[in-house]
Amino acid sequence: MRKRVVRRIGAIAVLTAMVCSATACGTKTAGSAEAPETTGKSSAGSTEGTGSAEAPKKMRYVAPGSDWEKEDEIIGLVNEKLQREGVNIEVELVRIPWDAWDQKVNLMLSTGEEFELLHVMQDRKSATVLRSQNAIQPLNDYLDNFPDLKETLSERWPEFTVNGEILAVPVKPNYYISRDYGRIFYRQDIFEKTGGKVPETVDEVIELAQKMQDILMEDTGEKCYTWLHTLSRPATWLHRSYEEAPFIVDNTMGIAKCNMDGTVDSFYESDIFKRDCETYQKMYELGLIDPDILTTDSEDRSNAADYGKFIFGFETIDYQSESTMTKNVGAYLGDFWLNPELGNVEYFGIYNGNAVPVSCKDPNVPLSFLNWLYGDAENYQLFMYGVEGETYKKVDDNMMETIFGADGKPLYKYDDWQMGNADYRLYDATATETLMKMYTTPVTGTNVRTPLVGFNFDPINVSNEVANLTNEIITSIYPIKFGVVDYDANIDQAIQRLKAAGLDKVLEEYSKQYKEHYEANKDLVGVFQK
Repeated sequence: MRKRVVRRIGAIAVLTAMVCSATACGTKTAGSAEAPETTGKSSAGSTEGTGSAEAPKKMRYVAPGSDWEKEDEIIGLVNEKLQREGVNIEVELVRIPWDAWDQKVNLMLSTGEEFELLHVMQDRKSATVLRSQNAIQPLNDYLDNFPDLKETLSERWPEFTVNGEILAVPVKPNYYISRDYGRIFYRQDIFEKTGGKVPETVDEVIELAQKMQDILMEDTGEKCYTWLHTLSRPATWLHRSYEEAPFIVDNTMGIAKCNMDGTVDSFYESDIFKRDCETYQKMYELGLIDPDILTTDSEDRSNAADYGKFIFGFETIDYQSESTMTKNVGAYLGDFWLNPELGNVEYFGIYNGNAVPVSCKDPNVPLSFLNWLYGDAENYQLFMYGVEGETYKKVDDNMMETIFGADGKPLYKYDDWQMGNADYRLYDATATETLMKMYTTPVTGTNVRTPLVGFNFDPINVSNEVANLTNEIITSIYPIKFGVVDYDANIDQAIQRLKAAGLDKVLEEYSKQYKEHYEANKDLVGVFQK
């Protein structure tokens, strides 16, 4: 892990701060919900031209990923601009490598290490889980200080609101959201070499996968496998092909089969899970699933995606990843669904947001930064993309070319999925026509809106059981799920262990909350034509 903070406020910025300090008002008490007068802009007017005599307040942002060559320089410019505009904070990026993310963040939160902003991935450890662990704090009392920020994200606050508590600031999505349910992605060039016939059944998918694996071996000299984003994700590509579809399995623990009528079934005890396991065991025995799937780290999976070394990508190796693969190997993606007549299945709004840890003494500080970031295109594009002509080239109003260093990596390019705002986003000029269409146009045709949209399970009443279950699922279920061990020989003992860890109690609580959410939103649930 590397911590980056740059104190390169030049003479002009220092002089500005000295002059402005004569007119600066007093600051708020740390932790107060009162509107900050020197850490942000209010709706009544801009604070540009004002400053503060006191040292800038730290705004340490903890997020996954690696650093960039020009990160120090760009964050230094961000901090200078913040000071010039009277936002008296100092941004520090705390980038944690993917393979250390879970362990390091858990340690930081459990020890009360002080920082101000935490990136939250709902499919990894959701905001509701973090809240149940008293790791993050609700933002309701502070957001009223930032009406512009509230308005910018007005349609998305429900995604991170549980029992009236706003748990994180959502990343503002584009139209790509919830379009990948059950999609199977592939390299077009490899697919065409097989004859280009789209499979219609699971058996045909497996047969095609074997052909593509052989071709990839010839092209790359390596044995390639099917690609999975995270082990927690359910097999949606299979689920949409079953006669029971549509239904959704929660993608954090995978214990709940969420039905369209607001009911919940125990997924790991279901015949559907058995069918999943039988398919994956067949694929595992045929060598289509990496024998090291249970231990392969995120970096290895990312490299496989970036260099096109995969047979099929299930759901989340998608068109947003295509440009990197195209740059590296000149290949493009294609995709198909099983049971295409089902249409698009909408099961979530957004996966990503940014939360304030309980160790943060003043939530106004990170909210001031986000208010500044999302309040102006110039601010946003400086933080996200750096300096035009140095780290990127602007092609037109919403397209850019990234400038790469000698190591082949961007000199600086912050992750849009961690801080994205579709209003100001610049899309990579290498984005394909397919991707840009998905980014900028709404879903059309048949759209299934499931009750899971907007639902956030609050585990506070079963937090101990959730923690125990999470660990037990990794140990007992994942080997069965991916065909590493036989389903029939191991499932009974695995279910016994899950029940001992609290499966029934968690499912009861999950069912209760899901039903309540369904009853409050059932008019929005169903199959629609768009």
